[in-house]
Amino acid sequence: MTDQARKFESPAELSSRTRTTNIERMANEIFDVAVIGGGITGAGVALDLASRGLRVALIEKDDFGSGTSSRSSKLIHGGLRYLEQFEFGLVRESLRERAVLKQTAPHLCKPLEFLAPLYSESERSPLGSNRLKLAAGLWLYDLLAGSQNISRHKWISSSDALKLAPGLSTEGLRGAFTYFDCLTDDARLVIEVIKAASTLGASVANYARVRGFRHNADGLSSLEIEDRIGRREFDLRARVIVNASGVWSDEVSRLTDGQTRSRIRPSKGIHVVVPAERLGNKTAVLIPSVGENRFLFVIPWKGRTVIGTTDADYSGSLDDPIAEDEEVNRVLRSAARAFPDSKLTMSDVINTFAGLRPLISAGGEATKEISRKEEIFEEVSGLITISGGKLTTWRRMAEQVSERVVRRFENNNKNVMTRKSHTSDIALANGRPSSGENDCEFDSGTVSHLKETYGGNYGVVLEIARQSKTLKARLIDDLPYIGAEALYAARYEMAMTVDDILARRTRITLIDAGKGQSCAGVVEELLKKERGS
Repeated sequence: MTDQARKFESPAELSSRTRTTNIERMANEIFDVAVIGGGITGAGVALDLASRGLRVALIEKDDFGSGTSSRSSKLIHGGLRYLEQFEFGLVRESLRERAVLKQTAPHLCKPLEFLAPLYSESERSPLGSNRLKLAAGLWLYDLLAGSQNISRHKWISSSDALKLAPGLSTEGLRGAFTYFDCLTDDARLVIEVIKAASTLGASVANYARVRGFRHNADGLSSLEIEDRIGRREFDLRARVIVNASGVWSDEVSRLTDGQTRSRIRPSKGIHVVVPAERLGNKTAVLIPSVGENRFLFVIPWKGRTVIGTTDADYSGSLDDPIAEDEEVNRVLRSAARAFPDSKLTMSDVINTFAGLRPLISAGGEATKEISRKEEIFEEVSGLITISGGKLTTWRRMAEQVSERVVRRFENNNKNVMTRKSHTSDIALANGRPSSGENDCEFDSGTVSHLKETYGGNYGVVLEIARQSKTLKARLIDDLPYIGAEALYAARYEMAMTVDDILARRTRITLIDAGKGQSCAGVVEELLKKERGS
Protein backbone atom coordinates (compact mmCIF):
# COMPACT_ATOMS: atom_id res chain seq x y z
CA MET A 1 0.00 0.00 0.00
CA THR A 2 1.48 3.33 -1.03
CA ASP A 3 1.42 6.48 1.07
CA GLN A 4 -0.82 8.21 -1.44
CA ALA A 5 -3.63 6.26 -3.05
CA ARG A 6 -4.03 6.96 -6.76
CA LYS A 7 -6.90 9.33 -7.53
CA PHE A 8 -9.11 9.70 -10.57
CA GLU A 9 -9.48 13.12 -12.15
CA SER A 10 -13.28 13.10 -12.03
CA PRO A 11 -16.10 10.85 -10.88
CA ALA A 12 -17.25 8.16 -13.28
CA GLU A 13 -20.36 9.34 -15.11
CA LEU A 14 -22.90 6.57 -14.58
CA SER A 15 -26.12 8.05 -15.92
CA SER A 16 -29.08 6.38 -17.62
CA ARG A 17 -27.38 7.26 -20.91
CA THR A 18 -24.22 5.51 -19.75
CA ARG A 19 -26.30 2.50 -18.80
CA THR A 20 -27.79 2.37 -22.30
CA THR A 21 -24.30 2.53 -23.81
CA ASN A 22 -23.08 -0.21 -21.48
CA ILE A 23 -26.02 -2.45 -22.37
CA GLU A 24 -25.21 -2.00 -26.07
CA ARG A 25 -21.59 -2.92 -25.42
CA MET A 26 -22.66 -5.99 -23.51
CA ALA A 27 -24.90 -7.09 -26.37
CA ASN A 28 -22.30 -6.58 -29.09
CA GLU A 29 -18.82 -7.09 -27.64
CA ILE A 30 -16.92 -10.03 -26.19
CA PHE A 31 -15.62 -9.63 -22.63
CA ASP A 32 -12.83 -11.38 -20.82
CA VAL A 33 -14.99 -11.71 -17.70
CA ALA A 34 -18.65 -11.23 -16.88
CA VAL A 35 -19.47 -10.72 -13.20
CA ILE A 36 -22.94 -11.59 -11.91
CA GLY A 37 -23.88 -9.60 -8.81
CA GLY A 38 -23.65 -5.92 -7.97
CA GLY A 39 -23.15 -6.16 -4.23
CA ILE A 40 -19.82 -5.43 -2.58
CA THR A 41 -18.27 -8.74 -3.65
CA GLY A 42 -19.19 -8.42 -7.33
CA ALA A 43 -18.23 -4.74 -7.32
CA GLY A 44 -14.85 -5.61 -5.84
CA VAL A 45 -14.24 -8.37 -8.38
CA ALA A 46 -15.08 -6.00 -11.25
CA LEU A 47 -12.71 -3.35 -9.87
CA ASP A 48 -9.86 -5.80 -9.34
CA LEU A 49 -10.19 -7.36 -12.80
CA ALA A 50 -10.51 -3.97 -14.50
CA SER A 51 -7.43 -2.75 -12.63
CA ARG A 52 -5.51 -5.65 -14.18
CA GLY A 53 -6.46 -4.50 -17.68
CA LEU A 54 -9.16 -7.10 -18.40
CA ARG A 55 -12.37 -6.34 -20.30
CA VAL A 56 -15.07 -6.66 -17.67
CA ALA A 57 -18.87 -6.55 -17.64
CA LEU A 58 -20.90 -6.50 -14.42
CA ILE A 59 -24.65 -7.08 -14.20
CA GLU A 60 -27.01 -6.78 -11.23
CA LYS A 61 -30.63 -7.95 -11.31
CA ASP A 62 -31.86 -5.09 -9.11
CA ASP A 63 -29.99 -1.97 -8.03
CA PHE A 64 -26.34 -2.00 -7.01
CA GLY A 65 -26.03 -2.91 -3.34
CA SER A 66 -29.75 -3.52 -2.93
CA GLY A 67 -29.28 -6.88 -1.21
CA THR A 68 -27.13 -7.79 1.78
CA SER A 69 -24.53 -5.13 1.01
CA SER A 70 -26.80 -2.25 2.05
CA ARG A 71 -28.22 -4.02 5.13
CA SER A 72 -25.15 -4.60 7.27
CA SER A 73 -24.26 -3.28 10.71
CA LYS A 74 -22.36 -0.42 8.99
CA LEU A 75 -19.03 -1.58 10.42
CA ILE A 76 -15.58 -2.17 8.99
CA HIS A 77 -14.14 -4.34 11.73
CA GLY A 78 -11.92 -7.26 12.60
CA GLY A 79 -14.72 -9.18 14.25
CA LEU A 80 -13.95 -9.43 17.95
CA ARG A 81 -16.25 -12.42 18.47
CA TYR A 82 -14.38 -14.46 15.84
CA LEU A 83 -11.51 -14.76 18.32
CA GLU A 84 -13.68 -17.11 20.40
CA GLN A 85 -13.95 -19.34 17.32
CA PHE A 86 -10.15 -19.24 16.88
CA GLU A 87 -10.57 -17.52 13.48
CA PHE A 88 -7.31 -15.64 13.98
CA GLY A 89 -6.49 -15.54 10.27
CA LEU A 90 -9.86 -14.01 9.41
CA VAL A 91 -9.50 -11.39 12.15
CA ARG A 92 -5.97 -10.48 11.05
CA GLU A 93 -7.05 -10.22 7.40
CA SER A 94 -10.06 -8.10 8.36
CA LEU A 95 -7.94 -5.71 10.40
CA ARG A 96 -5.48 -5.42 7.54
CA GLU A 97 -8.31 -4.61 5.13
CA ARG A 98 -9.68 -2.07 7.59
CA ALA A 99 -6.34 -0.27 7.39
CA VAL A 100 -6.39 -0.34 3.56
CA LEU A 101 -9.87 1.17 3.39
CA LYS A 102 -8.94 3.85 5.93
CA GLN A 103 -6.37 5.03 3.40
CA THR A 104 -8.27 4.57 0.13
CA ALA A 105 -11.62 5.88 1.40
CA PRO A 106 -11.15 7.66 4.74
CA HIS A 107 -14.64 9.17 4.61
CA LEU A 108 -16.10 5.64 4.35
CA CYS A 109 -13.95 4.09 7.08
CA LYS A 110 -14.08 6.38 10.09
CA PRO A 111 -12.64 5.29 13.46
CA LEU A 112 -15.31 4.62 16.07
CA GLU A 113 -14.82 3.89 19.76
CA PHE A 114 -16.57 0.81 21.18
CA LEU A 115 -17.59 0.31 24.80
CA ALA A 116 -17.85 -3.19 26.31
CA PRO A 117 -19.27 -2.83 29.85
CA LEU A 118 -18.61 -5.41 32.56
CA TYR A 119 -21.19 -6.17 35.25
CA SER A 120 -21.12 -8.30 38.35
CA GLU A 121 -23.66 -10.60 36.72
CA SER A 122 -22.22 -12.45 33.74
CA GLU A 123 -25.50 -12.44 31.80
CA ARG A 124 -25.55 -8.65 31.78
CA SER A 125 -22.02 -8.39 30.37
CA PRO A 126 -21.99 -8.66 26.56
CA LEU A 127 -18.62 -10.43 26.47
CA GLY A 128 -18.83 -12.15 29.84
CA SER A 129 -17.74 -10.90 33.25
CA ASN A 130 -14.23 -12.40 33.29
CA ARG A 131 -12.12 -9.28 33.05
CA LEU A 132 -8.81 -11.10 32.56
CA LYS A 133 -10.18 -13.23 29.73
CA LEU A 134 -11.63 -10.21 27.95
CA ALA A 135 -8.41 -8.23 28.45
CA ALA A 136 -6.45 -11.08 26.88
CA GLY A 137 -8.82 -11.12 23.90
CA LEU A 138 -8.46 -7.39 23.38
CA TRP A 139 -4.67 -7.57 23.67
CA LEU A 140 -4.77 -10.22 20.94
CA TYR A 141 -7.05 -7.99 18.86
CA ASP A 142 -4.54 -5.15 19.15
CA LEU A 143 -1.66 -7.52 18.35
CA LEU A 144 -3.35 -8.84 15.20
CA ALA A 145 -3.85 -5.25 13.99
CA GLY A 146 -0.11 -4.63 14.46
CA SER A 147 1.26 -1.26 13.42
CA GLN A 148 -2.05 -0.47 11.69
CA ASN A 149 -4.00 -0.50 14.95
CA ILE A 150 -6.17 2.57 15.46
CA SER A 151 -5.65 2.76 19.21
CA ARG A 152 -4.98 0.29 22.00
CA HIS A 153 -7.86 -0.95 24.11
CA LYS A 154 -8.09 0.30 27.65
CA TRP A 155 -9.97 -0.32 30.88
CA ILE A 156 -12.05 2.59 32.21
CA SER A 157 -13.97 3.11 35.43
CA SER A 158 -17.75 2.88 35.67
CA SER A 159 -17.98 6.66 35.99
CA ASP A 160 -15.96 7.16 32.80
CA ALA A 161 -18.09 4.53 31.04
CA LEU A 162 -21.20 6.49 31.95
CA LYS A 163 -19.72 9.62 30.40
CA LEU A 164 -19.61 7.77 27.08
CA ALA A 165 -23.00 6.09 27.52
CA PRO A 166 -24.96 8.03 30.17
CA GLY A 167 -28.03 5.84 29.86
CA LEU A 168 -26.31 2.56 30.69
CA SER A 169 -27.63 0.57 33.61
CA THR A 170 -25.50 1.34 36.69
CA GLU A 171 -26.57 -1.65 38.78
CA GLY A 172 -23.50 -3.87 39.25
CA LEU A 173 -21.46 -1.93 36.68
CA ARG A 174 -17.77 -2.61 37.40
CA GLY A 175 -16.28 -0.61 34.54
CA ALA A 176 -15.74 -1.17 30.84
CA PHE A 177 -13.20 -1.86 28.14
CA THR A 178 -12.93 0.44 25.15
CA TYR A 179 -11.43 -0.40 21.78
CA PHE A 180 -11.66 0.93 18.22
CA ASP A 181 -13.04 -0.27 14.90
CA CYS A 182 -14.53 1.70 12.01
CA LEU A 183 -17.91 2.94 10.81
CA THR A 184 -19.03 3.00 7.17
CA ASP A 185 -21.96 3.62 4.86
CA ASP A 186 -22.20 0.20 3.23
CA ALA A 187 -24.38 1.18 0.25
CA ARG A 188 -22.16 4.12 -0.63
CA LEU A 189 -19.10 1.89 -0.41
CA VAL A 190 -20.63 -0.38 -3.04
CA ILE A 191 -21.45 2.57 -5.30
CA GLU A 192 -17.95 4.02 -5.06
CA VAL A 193 -16.34 0.67 -5.88
CA ILE A 194 -18.68 0.31 -8.89
CA LYS A 195 -17.76 3.82 -10.06
CA ALA A 196 -14.05 3.09 -9.69
CA ALA A 197 -14.46 -0.08 -11.77
CA SER A 198 -16.31 1.91 -14.44
CA THR A 199 -13.57 4.54 -14.53
CA LEU A 200 -11.10 1.74 -15.26
CA GLY A 201 -13.19 0.54 -18.20
CA ALA A 202 -15.69 -1.95 -16.76
CA SER A 203 -19.17 -1.93 -18.33
CA VAL A 204 -21.74 -2.03 -15.53
CA ALA A 205 -25.52 -2.22 -15.51
CA ASN A 206 -28.11 -2.53 -12.79
CA TYR A 207 -31.58 -4.00 -13.42
CA ALA A 208 -30.09 -6.63 -15.75
CA ARG A 209 -31.15 -10.15 -14.78
CA VAL A 210 -29.52 -13.43 -15.85
CA ARG A 211 -32.15 -15.77 -17.30
CA GLY A 212 -29.98 -18.53 -18.72
CA PHE A 213 -26.47 -19.79 -19.45
CA ARG A 214 -24.96 -21.75 -22.29
CA HIS A 215 -21.60 -22.71 -23.75
CA ASN A 216 -20.86 -21.68 -27.32
CA ALA A 217 -18.96 -23.68 -29.91
CA ASP A 218 -16.25 -20.99 -29.97
CA GLY A 219 -15.36 -21.66 -26.33
CA LEU A 220 -17.17 -18.61 -25.02
CA SER A 221 -20.00 -18.64 -22.49
CA SER A 222 -23.23 -16.73 -23.10
CA LEU A 223 -25.49 -15.28 -20.44
CA GLU A 224 -29.07 -14.68 -21.46
CA ILE A 225 -29.82 -11.22 -20.03
CA GLU A 226 -33.12 -9.48 -19.43
CA ASP A 227 -32.72 -5.70 -19.49
CA ARG A 228 -35.47 -4.73 -17.07
CA ILE A 229 -35.22 -1.03 -17.90
CA GLY A 230 -34.97 -1.24 -21.70
CA ARG A 231 -37.38 -4.22 -21.79
CA ARG A 232 -35.24 -6.28 -24.10
CA GLU A 233 -33.23 -9.49 -24.01
CA PHE A 234 -29.72 -10.13 -25.30
CA ASP A 235 -26.73 -12.45 -24.93
CA LEU A 236 -23.68 -11.34 -22.98
CA ARG A 237 -20.61 -13.24 -24.18
CA ALA A 238 -17.47 -13.71 -22.07
CA ARG A 239 -14.52 -16.06 -21.71
CA VAL A 240 -15.07 -16.50 -17.97
CA ILE A 241 -18.17 -16.03 -15.80
CA VAL A 242 -17.90 -15.11 -12.10
CA ASN A 243 -20.87 -15.72 -9.84
CA ALA A 244 -20.74 -13.19 -7.00
CA SER A 245 -24.45 -13.05 -6.29
CA GLY A 246 -24.36 -13.69 -2.54
CA VAL A 247 -27.39 -15.51 -1.16
CA TRP A 248 -28.59 -16.01 -4.74
CA SER A 249 -25.41 -17.85 -5.80
CA ASP A 250 -27.03 -21.30 -5.63
CA GLU A 251 -29.78 -20.10 -7.97
CA VAL A 252 -27.22 -18.76 -10.43
CA SER A 253 -25.14 -21.93 -10.24
CA ARG A 254 -28.19 -24.03 -11.12
CA LEU A 255 -28.58 -22.08 -14.35
CA THR A 256 -25.37 -23.78 -15.48
CA ASP A 257 -26.08 -27.15 -13.85
CA GLY A 258 -29.46 -28.01 -12.40
CA GLN A 259 -27.85 -30.70 -10.22
CA THR A 260 -25.58 -28.28 -8.37
CA ARG A 261 -25.91 -28.97 -4.66
CA SER A 262 -26.96 -26.25 -2.25
CA ARG A 263 -24.03 -24.50 -0.61
CA ILE A 264 -25.64 -21.42 0.88
CA ARG A 265 -27.29 -21.39 4.27
CA PRO A 266 -28.89 -17.95 4.56
CA SER A 267 -28.64 -16.32 7.95
CA LYS A 268 -30.98 -13.44 8.69
CA GLY A 269 -29.87 -10.42 10.64
CA ILE A 270 -32.12 -7.51 11.55
CA HIS A 271 -31.43 -3.99 12.76
CA VAL A 272 -33.62 -1.43 14.46
CA VAL A 273 -33.18 2.32 13.98
CA VAL A 274 -34.20 4.65 16.82
CA PRO A 275 -33.66 8.36 17.63
CA ALA A 276 -30.16 9.00 18.97
CA GLU A 277 -31.46 10.91 21.99
CA ARG A 278 -33.39 7.91 23.30
CA LEU A 279 -30.16 6.12 24.33
CA GLY A 280 -27.67 8.98 24.26
CA ASN A 281 -24.51 6.93 23.71
CA LYS A 282 -21.56 8.82 22.28
CA THR A 283 -19.72 5.62 21.31
CA ALA A 284 -20.81 2.25 20.00
CA VAL A 285 -21.86 0.00 22.88
CA LEU A 286 -21.95 -3.78 23.11
CA ILE A 287 -25.01 -5.16 24.93
CA PRO A 288 -26.27 -8.72 25.58
CA SER A 289 -29.16 -9.99 23.47
CA VAL A 290 -32.02 -11.06 25.76
CA GLY A 291 -32.42 -14.83 25.81
CA GLU A 292 -29.49 -15.46 23.46
CA ASN A 293 -25.81 -16.20 23.91
CA ARG A 294 -24.69 -13.31 21.70
CA PHE A 295 -24.30 -9.55 21.82
CA LEU A 296 -25.76 -6.65 19.87
CA PHE A 297 -24.13 -3.41 18.79
CA VAL A 298 -25.71 -0.06 19.66
CA ILE A 299 -24.19 2.18 17.00
CA PRO A 300 -24.42 5.97 16.49
CA TRP A 301 -24.95 6.43 12.74
CA LYS A 302 -26.04 9.45 10.71
CA GLY A 303 -27.74 11.16 13.65
CA ARG A 304 -29.62 8.01 14.62
CA THR A 305 -28.88 4.88 16.64
CA VAL A 306 -28.75 1.50 14.90
CA ILE A 307 -29.18 -1.60 17.09
CA GLY A 308 -28.32 -5.08 15.83
CA THR A 309 -27.71 -7.61 14.60
CA THR A 310 -29.54 -10.87 15.11
CA ASP A 311 -28.39 -14.16 13.60
CA ALA A 312 -30.89 -16.88 12.71
CA ASP A 313 -31.59 -19.47 10.03
CA TYR A 314 -33.81 -18.21 7.24
CA SER A 315 -35.99 -20.06 4.74
CA GLY A 316 -38.23 -17.35 3.28
CA SER A 317 -37.98 -15.29 0.10
CA LEU A 318 -34.41 -14.25 -0.67
CA ASP A 319 -35.68 -11.10 -2.37
CA ASP A 320 -37.69 -9.66 0.48
CA PRO A 321 -36.49 -10.42 4.03
CA ILE A 322 -38.22 -8.31 6.66
CA ALA A 323 -37.77 -7.69 10.36
CA GLU A 324 -40.61 -9.53 12.10
CA ASP A 325 -42.29 -7.95 15.13
CA GLU A 326 -40.99 -10.70 17.43
CA GLU A 327 -37.41 -10.04 16.29
CA VAL A 328 -37.78 -6.29 16.67
CA ASN A 329 -39.24 -6.71 20.15
CA ARG A 330 -36.28 -8.85 21.23
CA VAL A 331 -33.85 -6.16 20.07
CA LEU A 332 -35.86 -3.46 21.86
CA ARG A 333 -36.05 -5.50 25.07
CA SER A 334 -32.29 -6.00 24.94
CA ALA A 335 -31.65 -2.27 24.49
CA ALA A 336 -34.20 -1.35 27.18
CA ARG A 337 -32.53 -3.68 29.69
CA ALA A 338 -29.08 -2.23 28.97
CA PHE A 339 -30.44 1.36 28.94
CA PRO A 340 -33.29 1.13 31.50
CA ASP A 341 -34.22 4.83 31.55
CA SER A 342 -34.87 4.79 27.80
CA LYS A 343 -37.96 2.59 28.18
CA LEU A 344 -37.76 1.81 24.47
CA THR A 345 -40.96 0.62 22.80
CA MET A 346 -42.17 0.03 19.24
CA SER A 347 -43.32 3.65 19.12
CA ASP A 348 -39.65 4.74 19.21
CA VAL A 349 -38.73 2.78 16.08
CA ILE A 350 -37.89 4.98 13.09
CA ASN A 351 -37.25 2.03 10.83
CA THR A 352 -36.05 -1.56 10.66
CA PHE A 353 -34.10 -3.48 8.05
CA ALA A 354 -33.19 -7.11 7.47
CA GLY A 355 -30.38 -8.68 5.48
CA LEU A 356 -29.29 -12.21 4.61
CA ARG A 357 -25.73 -13.42 5.12
CA PRO A 358 -24.57 -15.91 2.45
CA LEU A 359 -23.02 -18.41 4.85
CA ILE A 360 -21.47 -21.61 3.54
CA SER A 361 -23.63 -24.57 4.62
CA ALA A 362 -22.10 -26.41 7.56
CA GLY A 363 -24.49 -29.12 8.65
CA GLY A 364 -26.35 -28.62 11.91
CA GLU A 365 -24.22 -25.88 13.45
CA ALA A 366 -25.94 -22.74 14.70
CA THR A 367 -25.53 -19.91 12.19
CA LYS A 368 -23.52 -17.84 14.66
CA GLU A 369 -20.94 -20.65 14.80
CA ILE A 370 -20.45 -20.83 11.01
CA SER A 371 -17.27 -19.22 9.74
CA ARG A 372 -17.56 -15.93 7.85
CA LYS A 373 -14.58 -16.97 5.74
CA GLU A 374 -15.32 -16.96 2.02
CA GLU A 375 -14.98 -19.97 -0.27
CA ILE A 376 -14.39 -20.10 -4.03
CA PHE A 377 -15.79 -22.94 -6.14
CA GLU A 378 -14.97 -23.77 -9.74
CA GLU A 379 -17.98 -25.51 -11.28
CA VAL A 380 -17.87 -28.25 -13.91
CA SER A 381 -19.52 -25.72 -16.24
CA GLY A 382 -16.52 -23.38 -15.81
CA LEU A 383 -18.42 -20.95 -13.60
CA ILE A 384 -16.33 -19.44 -10.79
CA THR A 385 -18.48 -18.91 -7.71
CA ILE A 386 -17.52 -17.02 -4.56
CA SER A 387 -19.71 -17.35 -1.47
CA GLY A 388 -19.51 -16.38 2.18
CA GLY A 389 -17.22 -13.63 3.36
CA LYS A 390 -17.96 -10.31 5.00
CA LEU A 391 -18.18 -6.64 4.05
CA THR A 392 -14.80 -5.74 5.56
CA THR A 393 -12.80 -8.21 3.45
CA TRP A 394 -14.38 -7.36 0.07
CA ARG A 395 -11.13 -6.23 -1.53
CA ARG A 396 -9.12 -9.29 -0.51
CA MET A 397 -11.96 -11.61 -1.60
CA ALA A 398 -12.00 -9.94 -5.00
CA GLU A 399 -8.26 -10.31 -5.33
CA GLN A 400 -8.49 -14.06 -4.72
CA VAL A 401 -11.23 -14.48 -7.33
CA SER A 402 -9.18 -12.50 -9.84
CA GLU A 403 -6.19 -14.77 -9.27
CA ARG A 404 -8.40 -17.74 -10.17
CA VAL A 405 -9.50 -15.99 -13.35
CA VAL A 406 -5.93 -15.15 -14.34
CA ARG A 407 -4.83 -18.75 -13.74
CA ARG A 408 -7.72 -19.93 -15.88
CA PHE A 409 -6.46 -17.79 -18.78
CA GLU A 410 -2.88 -18.96 -18.28
CA ASN A 411 -3.88 -22.64 -18.13
CA ASN A 412 -5.93 -22.31 -21.30
CA ASN A 413 -3.17 -20.40 -23.09
CA LYS A 414 -5.47 -17.46 -23.67
CA ASN A 415 -3.71 -14.42 -25.09
CA VAL A 416 -4.91 -12.02 -22.41
CA MET A 417 -2.52 -9.50 -20.93
CA THR A 418 -2.97 -9.02 -17.19
CA ARG A 419 -1.27 -6.96 -14.52
CA LYS A 420 -1.02 -7.49 -10.79
CA SER A 421 -3.84 -6.24 -8.62
CA HIS A 422 -3.32 -2.74 -7.25
CA THR A 423 -6.71 -2.01 -5.68
CA SER A 424 -4.99 -1.15 -2.40
CA ASP A 425 -3.68 1.94 -4.19
CA ILE A 426 -6.94 3.14 -5.77
CA ALA A 427 -8.61 6.02 -3.96
CA LEU A 428 -12.38 5.67 -3.88
CA ALA A 429 -14.42 8.85 -4.43
CA ASN A 430 -11.18 10.71 -5.18
CA GLY A 431 -9.97 10.17 -1.64
CA ARG A 432 -9.95 12.61 1.24
CA PRO A 433 -11.90 15.84 0.63
CA SER A 434 -10.22 19.22 0.92
CA SER A 435 -12.05 22.50 1.49
CA GLY A 436 -12.88 24.68 -1.50
CA GLU A 437 -12.74 28.47 -1.53
CA ASN A 438 -16.48 28.76 -2.29
CA ASP A 439 -17.70 26.33 0.37
CA CYS A 440 -18.61 29.26 2.61
CA GLU A 441 -21.75 30.02 0.59
CA PHE A 442 -23.27 26.81 2.03
CA ASP A 443 -23.99 26.18 5.68
CA SER A 444 -21.28 24.19 7.44
CA GLY A 445 -23.64 21.30 8.22
CA THR A 446 -24.35 20.75 4.53
CA VAL A 447 -20.67 20.92 3.56
CA SER A 448 -19.69 18.55 6.36
CA HIS A 449 -22.40 16.09 5.34
CA LEU A 450 -21.35 16.17 1.68
CA LYS A 451 -17.69 15.59 2.55
CA GLU A 452 -18.57 12.64 4.75
CA THR A 453 -20.78 11.19 2.01
CA TYR A 454 -18.94 11.91 -1.25
CA GLY A 455 -15.33 12.30 -0.16
CA GLY A 456 -13.21 14.07 -2.77
CA ASN A 457 -16.22 14.34 -5.09
CA TYR A 458 -18.25 16.54 -2.74
CA GLY A 459 -17.38 19.63 -4.79
CA VAL A 460 -19.23 18.17 -7.79
CA VAL A 461 -22.40 18.05 -5.71
CA LEU A 462 -21.86 21.65 -4.62
CA GLU A 463 -21.48 22.74 -8.26
CA ILE A 464 -24.84 21.13 -9.04
CA ALA A 465 -26.39 22.79 -5.98
CA ARG A 466 -25.36 26.24 -7.21
CA GLN A 467 -27.68 25.87 -10.20
CA SER A 468 -30.96 26.54 -8.36
CA LYS A 469 -32.61 27.05 -4.98
CA THR A 470 -34.34 23.67 -5.28
CA LEU A 471 -31.03 21.92 -5.69
CA LYS A 472 -29.50 23.80 -2.76
CA ALA A 473 -32.49 23.23 -0.44
CA ARG A 474 -32.81 20.34 1.97
CA LEU A 475 -35.00 17.47 0.85
CA ILE A 476 -36.24 16.98 4.43
CA ASP A 477 -35.95 19.74 7.01
CA ASP A 478 -34.30 17.76 9.83
CA LEU A 479 -31.88 15.82 7.58
CA PRO A 480 -28.79 17.24 5.79
CA TYR A 481 -29.56 15.84 2.31
CA ILE A 482 -30.07 18.42 -0.44
CA GLY A 483 -31.74 18.31 -3.85
CA ALA A 484 -28.42 18.32 -5.71
CA GLU A 485 -27.70 14.84 -4.35
CA ALA A 486 -30.65 13.41 -6.26
CA LEU A 487 -29.35 14.93 -9.48
CA TYR A 488 -25.81 13.73 -8.73
CA ALA A 489 -27.14 10.20 -8.14
CA ALA A 490 -28.91 10.18 -11.52
CA ARG A 491 -25.98 11.75 -13.38
CA TYR A 492 -22.99 10.02 -11.79
CA GLU A 493 -24.29 6.94 -9.98
CA MET A 494 -26.78 5.21 -12.30
CA ALA A 495 -29.75 5.78 -9.99
CA MET A 496 -32.72 4.69 -12.10
CA THR A 497 -35.60 5.07 -9.63
CA VAL A 498 -36.65 7.25 -6.73
CA ASP A 499 -36.01 4.32 -4.39
CA ASP A 500 -32.43 3.99 -5.69
CA ILE A 501 -31.84 7.55 -4.53
CA LEU A 502 -33.73 7.50 -1.24
CA ALA A 503 -32.65 4.04 -0.08
CA ARG A 504 -29.06 3.65 -1.31
CA ARG A 505 -27.48 6.77 -2.91
CA THR A 506 -28.70 8.63 0.16
CA ARG A 507 -29.94 6.78 3.25
CA ILE A 508 -33.10 8.80 3.73
CA THR A 509 -35.36 5.74 3.72
CA LEU A 510 -33.52 4.28 6.71
CA ILE A 511 -33.23 7.34 8.92
CA ASP A 512 -36.44 9.25 8.14
CA ALA A 513 -39.55 8.16 10.02
CA GLY A 514 -41.61 8.81 6.90
CA LYS A 515 -39.23 6.74 4.76
CA GLY A 516 -38.67 9.72 2.50
CA GLN A 517 -42.25 9.97 1.26
CA SER A 518 -42.36 13.72 1.93
CA CYS A 519 -39.59 14.37 -0.61
CA ALA A 520 -40.28 11.55 -3.09
CA GLY A 521 -42.21 13.91 -5.40
CA VAL A 522 -39.34 16.41 -5.56
CA VAL A 523 -36.85 13.63 -6.27
CA GLU A 524 -39.07 12.20 -9.01
CA GLU A 525 -39.32 15.60 -10.72
CA LEU A 526 -35.55 16.03 -10.61
CA LEU A 527 -35.12 12.60 -12.19
CA LYS A 528 -37.57 13.46 -14.98
CA LYS A 529 -35.82 16.76 -15.75
CA GLU A 530 -32.42 15.08 -15.83
CA ARG A 531 -33.69 12.59 -18.40
CA GLY A 532 -35.61 15.17 -20.39
CA SER A 533 -38.94 13.41 -19.87
